[in-house]
Amino acid sequence: MKITTFLIAVVVLLLFGCASTGEIAEPVQTGTNEAVAEEVKKEPVKIVTTVFYTVQVESYFGDGVKDEYRVFTYDDSGVFLLKEELFGADGVLQESVVYEYTGSESRIGRVYDDAGTFLSYEFDTMDADGNILTKEKFDSKDVLQSMLEYEYQNGIKSVWRVYGASKNLLSTTNYISAGDLLTRIDSLNPGGDLEEYFELNYDSSGLLMEEIHYNTDGKIEDSRSYEYKDGFLSVEKVHRKNGSVQRKIVYVNDKFGNPVETVFMDAGDNVQERLVSIYESREVISYED
Repeated sequence: MKITTFLIAVVVLLLFGCASTGEIAEPVQTGTNEAVAEEVKKEPVKIVTTVFYTVQVESYFGDGVKDEYRVFTYDDSGVFLLKEELFGADGVLQESVVYEYTGSESRIGRVYDDAGTFLSYEFDTMDADGNILTKEKFDSKDVLQSMLEYEYQNGIKSVWRVYGASKNLLSTTNYISAGDLLTRIDSLNPGGDLEEYFELNYDSSGLLMEEIHYNTDGKIEDSRSYEYKDGFLSVEKVHRKNGSVQRKIVYVNDKFGNPVETVFMDAGDNVQERLVSIYESREVISYED
């Protein structure tokens, strides 16, 4: 605004100066006013992101016979999970979990059997970004069974602690990241001593290529390798300590990268189990200055 005021004052002085001498003033050419006006008119850029969420997962035996399936029900916005139901191959309900939200930072998930009898529940607390901070499991009589506790750094999970029914610490897992990439996972016993650890290796584009599992002596216990197609995970192999393949998981993705089919195989490529997933989507709108 100071620049605009100065320019206006200059134009006024020029006009009055020319009038006093009887000369006609030349128009003042400047792009400064236009730049300021453009800056004032500039609006945030609207960004629309498509988010996918799972609504059904079907499980099949290796021979192709249907085993069971799960159905997930959300609110109208597709943000909050309201119900998770487990059905047998015959379509008969076996178990259900009903979620109730008390504000945006806590929820209760009540578990019922096939007859609708209340069995147990979980109470979760979350931060403003939806990350779970604590997960407490109770039986139907409100007796604590276990508790999970999580910590985050810059939105990335950094610590996971497991407690028993008396809130006694059972284990701690530390997640170590370099930027946005998880590079190491340390598993500690209740006394804080290292029991095992995992190292994660990536390619130059940030795709996870290998996860190696070590014991406390630094010797390899097993490992996983990852393959990609069109930038999406397509094959995950589990290797024994000698490097031979023990089993593998094949992912069939849709054009958006969602695994619509997950196939579990043994080392001989014999199918052990197959999962088929169905998705729905919602649009998330954000703005960038």
